[in-house]
Amino acid sequence: MERKNITIREDQAEWVEQAGINLSQLVQETIDEEMGPSEEDLAAAYAENAEQAAEIAEEWSEASREANEHLDPNPNAE
Repeated sequence: MERKNITIREDQAEWVEQAGINLSQLVQETIDEEMGPSEEDLAAAYAENAEQAAEIAEEWSEASREANEHLDPNPNAE
């Protein structure tokens, strides 16, 4: 961890103290939100969801095949 000094207004300092806020944690969380997810975070999330996405794609593919089997191949023919 790297230490940094920040300056806040007196009313902000009073609010932080009254609320029992950990100022370091608040600043770190706010910076994390602004930074967005890292490449590693995105890769991990993709890996976690890849298997479920493949299963859902297979289910939709099966439903599509079943629907096609029940549809008239040439509905405009007389």
